[in-house]
Amino acid sequence: MKHPRKLVSRISWLFLIGLLGLAACSPAATAAPTVAPTTAPTAAPTTAPTVAPTAAATSAPAIVEASLKIAQNSTLGSFLADGQGRTLYLFTKDTPQSSSCYDKCQQYWPPLLSLGQPQVSQGITTTLVGTTKRKDGLLQVTYNGWPLYYYAKDKAPTDTLGQAVDQTWWVVSGEGNPIKPAGLNLGQNATLGKFLVDDAGNSLYLFTKDHDGSTVCYGKCEQAWPPLLTVGQPKLGAGVDQTLVGTTQRKDGSTQVTYNGWPLYYYYEDAAPGDTTGQAVQKVWWVVSGEGNAIKPAALAVTQTTTLSKFLVDGAGRTLYMFTKDTKDTSNCYTKCEQSWAPLLTVDKPTLGDGVDASLLGSTTRKDGTVQVTYGGWPLYYFSKDAAPGDINGQGVGQVWYVITPAGLQDKP
Repeated sequence: MKHPRKLVSRISWLFLIGLLGLAACSPAATAAPTVAPTTAPTAAPTTAPTVAPTAAATSAPAIVEASLKIAQNSTLGSFLADGQGRTLYLFTKDTPQSSSCYDKCQQYWPPLLSLGQPQVSQGITTTLVGTTKRKDGLLQVTYNGWPLYYYAKDKAPTDTLGQAVDQTWWVVSGEGNPIKPAGLNLGQNATLGKFLVDDAGNSLYLFTKDHDGSTVCYGKCEQAWPPLLTVGQPKLGAGVDQTLVGTTQRKDGSTQVTYNGWPLYYYYEDAAPGDTTGQAVQKVWWVVSGEGNAIKPAALAVTQTTTLSKFLVDGAGRTLYMFTKDTKDTSNCYTKCEQSWAPLLTVDKPTLGDGVDASLLGSTTRKDGTVQVTYGGWPLYYFSKDAAPGDINGQGVGQVWYVITPAGLQDKP
């Protein structure tokens, strides 16, 4: 009989040999890879949310050659997205071609990065696409000068949870403007007097080929003349007539602001607030007066109806009136009065049709600096209830408003 200690020792030795054999036959274990995100998370609201987003939510997509396309929903109409349909935003605190969103901001608003010039789909204006270099040297995509971002809380394509965050983050129209509640104010310069601008002071225009409150400006036209879009009711500044403000729906479902029935537009060559380089382009684009009319060289003509003898109309055949409470070459029609009786404004010398006496033509400068046409010393006006050329609904109103004859006299019973 073998000694117990030697037996135990022999058993232990055999057990150890068995373990070594098992280890030799087992596959080698591999260490789990540590995959660092290709880019740091980017952009956040000006006020950080109380709950930090998860790592999955804040990770920026891998840097590849970015792509842009147009997405759409029933609330915002058409707006900018990446090639996978993820919504893109702009930040109104940025400056052209320069991002101001870093550190905590970029954790919530990852920038759209690209290895080179982004690819574009139909509906994207190629000339608006660019890039800007961030502090870390990476290229961020811009559109119409606005650096573009994702929102960390958007989980699926076409989510728009970042819309209107802090009133500084907005989805982007195909024309490169924020889709947000529009703002209307009155700007002014020495040449045109007062005219409509947006809440940032950018000039607004009407297009005389539009009609019935609807736009006909699409395709290449809207690339040069981006519409003034809105979400909700526009915000109005002093001097803007609320009764003239309306909207029209465009083909892509977006909502365009109208004023006095005219759809409103920007001009792509206006580089700064107050620029009016779109004024008189092709003689169909004009800045807009506070009364909702084109500020352009006026035109005068003569017409007549079966009930009235000859009287003055504008170049489009709309009836013109005089106000017996005015004095020579001076208008007394302001505030509520001018909401109903818009002055006939002009820039440069009016054009005259047959029967109009050039010797009776004159002008007067209104309080807002605009120039109103006079005839025989009488300032000339439109009437808001005249819906079409030839209407004479203002004739005899209050026994102080009358059409005016080619001789510069009031035509009344």
